[in-house]
Amino acid sequence: MRFTVLSLMLLVSACVVPEPEQSSPAAKDDTATVPASTTNPPLTTSVSSSTSTTAATVPESATTVVVSEPTAPSPSVEAVLIAPEQEGGYDRKLFKHWSDLDKDGCDTRREVLIEESRTPVTVGSGCSLTGGSWYSAFDGVETNDPSKFDVDHMVPLKEAWDSGAWEWDPERRQAFANDMSIPESLIAVLASSNRSKGARDPAEWLPPRQEFHCQYVDAWTEVKKLWNLSMDQAEHDAITEVRANC
Repeated sequence: MRFTVLSLMLLVSACVVPEPEQSSPAAKDDTATVPASTTNPPLTTSVSSSTSTTAATVPESATTVVVSEPTAPSPSVEAVLIAPEQEGGYDRKLFKHWSDLDKDGCDTRREVLIEESRTPVTVGSGCSLTGGSWYSAFDGVETNDPSKFDVDHMVPLKEAWDSGAWEWDPERRQAFANDMSIPESLIAVLASSNRSKGARDPAEWLPPRQEFHCQYVDAWTEVKKLWNLSMDQAEHDAITEVRANC
Protein backbone atom coordinates (compact mmCIF):
# COMPACT_ATOMS: atom_id res chain seq x y z
CA MET A 1 0.00 0.00 0.00
CA ARG A 2 2.87 2.35 0.92
CA PHE A 3 4.52 1.47 -2.37
CA THR A 4 1.34 2.32 -4.28
CA VAL A 5 0.95 5.76 -2.66
CA LEU A 6 4.59 6.54 -3.27
CA SER A 7 4.25 5.55 -6.91
CA LEU A 8 1.26 7.82 -7.36
CA MET A 9 3.09 10.74 -5.80
CA LEU A 10 6.03 10.27 -8.14
CA LEU A 11 3.70 10.06 -11.14
CA VAL A 12 1.90 13.34 -10.25
CA SER A 13 5.22 15.07 -9.68
CA ALA A 14 6.44 14.05 -13.11
CA CYS A 15 3.34 15.48 -14.83
CA VAL A 16 3.67 19.00 -13.36
CA VAL A 17 5.47 21.34 -15.82
CA PRO A 18 7.30 24.17 -14.10
CA GLU A 19 6.50 27.70 -15.26
CA PRO A 20 9.30 29.22 -17.32
CA GLU A 21 11.38 31.85 -15.61
CA GLN A 22 10.33 35.30 -16.81
CA SER A 23 13.19 37.40 -18.05
CA SER A 24 13.49 41.02 -17.02
CA PRO A 25 12.02 43.50 -19.53
CA ALA A 26 14.47 44.83 -22.08
CA ALA A 27 15.57 48.46 -21.99
CA LYS A 28 13.27 50.73 -23.99
CA ASP A 29 14.70 51.59 -27.48
CA ASP A 30 13.61 54.88 -29.12
CA THR A 31 15.07 53.97 -32.55
CA ALA A 32 12.46 52.69 -34.99
CA THR A 33 13.40 49.72 -37.08
CA VAL A 34 13.31 50.51 -40.79
CA PRO A 35 12.01 47.71 -42.96
CA ALA A 36 14.53 46.43 -45.45
CA SER A 37 12.42 47.63 -48.35
CA THR A 38 12.84 51.25 -47.27
CA THR A 39 16.60 51.21 -46.93
CA ASN A 40 17.04 51.99 -50.61
CA PRO A 41 16.72 55.72 -51.38
CA PRO A 42 13.35 56.59 -52.91
CA LEU A 43 13.02 58.06 -56.39
CA THR A 44 13.19 61.82 -56.02
CA THR A 45 12.75 64.56 -58.55
CA SER A 46 14.56 67.87 -58.40
CA VAL A 47 13.61 70.80 -60.62
CA SER A 48 15.94 73.74 -61.03
CA SER A 49 14.19 77.07 -61.20
CA SER A 50 16.87 78.48 -63.49
CA THR A 51 16.88 75.76 -66.13
CA SER A 52 14.39 73.94 -68.26
CA THR A 53 15.76 70.47 -67.37
CA THR A 54 14.14 68.11 -64.88
CA ALA A 55 16.56 65.55 -63.38
CA ALA A 56 15.46 62.33 -61.72
CA THR A 57 17.81 60.96 -58.99
CA VAL A 58 17.68 57.20 -58.58
CA PRO A 59 19.68 54.56 -56.63
CA GLU A 60 23.20 53.74 -57.79
CA SER A 61 22.01 50.46 -59.26
CA ALA A 62 19.64 52.30 -61.61
CA THR A 63 20.20 54.78 -64.41
CA THR A 64 19.91 58.53 -63.96
CA VAL A 65 17.34 59.96 -66.35
CA VAL A 66 17.43 63.56 -67.57
CA VAL A 67 14.33 64.82 -69.37
CA SER A 68 14.51 68.10 -71.26
CA GLU A 69 11.42 70.18 -71.88
CA PRO A 70 10.51 70.43 -75.56
CA THR A 71 11.51 73.64 -77.29
CA ALA A 72 9.01 75.76 -79.16
CA PRO A 73 8.55 74.55 -82.74
CA SER A 74 10.04 76.63 -85.51
CA PRO A 75 7.59 78.68 -87.55
CA SER A 76 6.48 76.79 -90.63
CA VAL A 77 7.06 78.29 -94.05
CA GLU A 78 4.02 76.31 -95.17
CA ALA A 79 1.88 78.86 -93.32
CA VAL A 80 3.16 81.63 -95.61
CA LEU A 81 1.62 82.26 -99.02
CA ILE A 82 3.93 81.50 -101.94
CA ALA A 83 3.51 84.09 -104.69
CA PRO A 84 5.64 86.03 -107.18
CA GLU A 85 6.95 89.35 -105.94
CA GLN A 86 5.31 92.59 -107.04
CA GLU A 87 8.16 94.56 -108.56
CA GLY A 88 8.23 98.33 -108.97
CA GLY A 89 6.94 101.38 -107.19
CA TYR A 90 9.03 101.07 -104.02
CA ASP A 91 10.26 104.18 -102.25
CA ARG A 92 11.81 104.09 -98.77
CA LYS A 93 9.90 107.26 -97.90
CA LEU A 94 6.66 105.28 -98.14
CA PHE A 95 7.64 103.63 -94.84
CA LYS A 96 7.88 106.31 -92.19
CA HIS A 97 10.39 104.82 -89.80
CA TRP A 98 12.39 105.57 -86.67
CA SER A 99 9.32 107.30 -85.29
CA ASP A 100 8.78 108.09 -81.62
CA LEU A 101 5.49 106.24 -81.43
CA ASP A 102 5.22 106.25 -77.63
CA LYS A 103 6.23 109.93 -77.36
CA ASP A 104 8.95 109.29 -74.78
CA GLY A 105 11.63 111.25 -76.60
CA CYS A 106 13.40 108.20 -78.10
CA ASP A 107 12.79 107.03 -81.66
CA THR A 108 12.45 103.35 -82.56
CA ARG A 109 16.13 102.94 -83.49
CA ARG A 110 17.26 104.10 -80.06
CA GLU A 111 14.53 102.09 -78.36
CA VAL A 112 15.95 98.93 -79.96
CA LEU A 113 19.51 99.83 -78.94
CA ILE A 114 18.38 100.43 -75.35
CA GLU A 115 16.45 97.15 -75.28
CA GLU A 116 19.23 95.03 -76.79
CA SER A 117 22.15 96.45 -74.81
CA ARG A 118 23.89 93.83 -72.70
CA THR A 119 24.77 96.35 -70.02
CA PRO A 120 22.84 99.33 -68.61
CA VAL A 121 22.50 102.37 -70.85
CA THR A 122 22.27 105.94 -69.62
CA VAL A 123 19.74 107.94 -71.62
CA GLY A 124 20.53 111.63 -71.76
CA SER A 125 19.02 114.72 -73.33
CA GLY A 126 17.59 114.10 -76.79
CA CYS A 127 17.83 110.34 -76.09
CA SER A 128 21.62 110.36 -76.33
CA LEU A 129 23.02 107.02 -75.18
CA THR A 130 26.10 106.49 -73.01
CA GLY A 131 27.37 103.21 -71.66
CA GLY A 132 25.94 100.00 -72.97
CA SER A 133 27.38 97.16 -75.03
CA TRP A 134 25.98 95.39 -78.07
CA TYR A 135 26.46 92.07 -79.83
CA SER A 136 25.83 91.58 -83.54
CA ALA A 137 24.29 88.14 -84.06
CA PHE A 138 24.95 88.39 -87.81
CA ASP A 139 28.73 88.24 -87.41
CA GLY A 140 29.60 87.85 -83.72
CA VAL A 141 31.03 91.37 -83.33
CA GLU A 142 30.74 93.16 -79.97
CA THR A 143 31.03 96.90 -79.39
CA ASN A 144 30.48 99.63 -76.80
CA ASP A 145 29.89 102.20 -79.56
CA PRO A 146 26.26 102.27 -80.76
CA SER A 147 27.23 104.39 -83.78
CA LYS A 148 28.86 101.27 -85.28
CA PHE A 149 25.53 99.45 -85.27
CA ASP A 150 22.47 99.73 -87.50
CA VAL A 151 19.00 98.55 -86.58
CA ASP A 152 18.07 96.05 -89.26
CA HIS A 153 14.54 95.36 -90.46
CA MET A 154 14.59 91.57 -90.44
CA VAL A 155 12.37 91.67 -93.53
CA PRO A 156 13.72 94.70 -95.42
CA LEU A 157 11.30 97.46 -96.35
CA LYS A 158 11.65 96.82 -100.08
CA GLU A 159 11.15 93.08 -99.56
CA ALA A 160 8.01 93.87 -97.57
CA TRP A 161 6.79 96.14 -100.36
CA ASP A 162 7.33 93.48 -103.01
CA SER A 163 5.67 90.83 -100.81
CA GLY A 164 2.40 92.65 -100.17
CA ALA A 165 3.04 95.97 -98.42
CA TRP A 166 2.43 97.77 -101.73
CA GLU A 167 -1.26 97.28 -100.91
CA TRP A 168 -1.05 98.79 -97.40
CA ASP A 169 -2.08 102.24 -96.31
CA PRO A 170 0.58 104.61 -94.89
CA GLU A 171 -0.37 103.88 -91.28
CA ARG A 172 0.19 100.15 -91.68
CA ARG A 173 3.51 100.70 -93.44
CA GLN A 174 4.63 102.96 -90.59
CA ALA A 175 3.58 100.36 -88.05
CA PHE A 176 5.60 97.70 -89.87
CA ALA A 177 8.69 99.90 -90.15
CA ASN A 178 8.66 100.59 -86.38
CA ASP A 179 7.36 97.24 -85.14
CA MET A 180 8.65 96.18 -81.73
CA SER A 181 5.73 93.90 -80.92
CA ILE A 182 7.99 90.86 -81.44
CA PRO A 183 11.78 90.79 -81.03
CA GLU A 184 12.27 89.27 -84.49
CA SER A 185 11.15 92.39 -86.38
CA LEU A 186 14.09 94.67 -85.58
CA ILE A 187 17.61 93.70 -84.56
CA ALA A 188 20.73 95.74 -83.80
CA VAL A 189 23.66 94.51 -85.91
CA LEU A 190 27.01 95.70 -87.21
CA ALA A 191 26.37 98.38 -89.84
CA SER A 192 28.55 96.72 -92.46
CA SER A 193 26.60 93.44 -92.20
CA ASN A 194 23.27 95.23 -92.45
CA ARG A 195 24.38 97.09 -95.57
CA SER A 196 25.77 93.88 -97.07
CA LYS A 197 22.32 92.33 -96.65
CA GLY A 198 20.51 95.26 -98.24
CA ALA A 199 17.05 94.22 -99.46
CA ARG A 200 17.99 90.60 -100.24
CA ASP A 201 15.99 87.62 -99.02
CA PRO A 202 17.44 84.30 -97.70
CA ALA A 203 17.74 82.90 -101.22
CA GLU A 204 20.25 85.67 -101.95
CA TRP A 205 21.88 86.41 -98.57
CA LEU A 206 22.45 84.80 -95.18
CA PRO A 207 24.44 86.21 -92.23
CA PRO A 208 28.21 85.62 -92.23
CA ARG A 209 27.91 83.77 -88.91
CA GLN A 210 26.64 80.34 -89.90
CA GLU A 211 25.56 79.47 -86.34
CA PHE A 212 22.85 82.11 -86.67
CA HIS A 213 21.33 80.81 -89.91
CA CYS A 214 18.58 78.75 -88.28
CA GLN A 215 17.49 81.60 -86.00
CA TYR A 216 17.69 84.00 -88.92
CA VAL A 217 15.33 82.10 -91.21
CA ASP A 218 12.97 81.41 -88.28
CA ALA A 219 12.83 85.13 -87.48
CA TRP A 220 12.31 85.97 -91.16
CA THR A 221 9.43 83.50 -91.38
CA GLU A 222 7.87 84.78 -88.15
CA VAL A 223 7.78 88.36 -89.44
CA LYS A 224 6.31 87.29 -92.77
CA LYS A 225 3.58 85.34 -90.96
CA LEU A 226 2.81 88.17 -88.56
CA TRP A 227 2.35 90.73 -91.33
CA ASN A 228 0.77 88.35 -93.84
CA LEU A 229 3.53 88.84 -96.39
CA SER A 230 4.16 86.31 -99.15
CA MET A 231 7.31 84.44 -100.17
CA ASP A 232 8.49 83.73 -103.65
CA GLN A 233 9.40 80.14 -104.51
CA ALA A 234 13.19 80.60 -104.36
CA GLU A 235 12.90 82.26 -100.94
CA HIS A 236 10.68 79.45 -99.66
CA ASP A 237 13.04 76.76 -100.95
CA ALA A 238 16.13 78.44 -99.44
CA ILE A 239 14.49 78.66 -96.01
CA THR A 240 13.37 75.03 -96.23
CA GLU A 241 16.93 73.96 -97.07
CA VAL A 242 18.39 75.84 -94.10
CA ARG A 243 15.76 74.42 -91.75
CA ALA A 244 16.58 70.87 -92.90
CA ASN A 245 20.02 71.25 -91.30
CA CYS A 246 18.86 72.77 -88.02
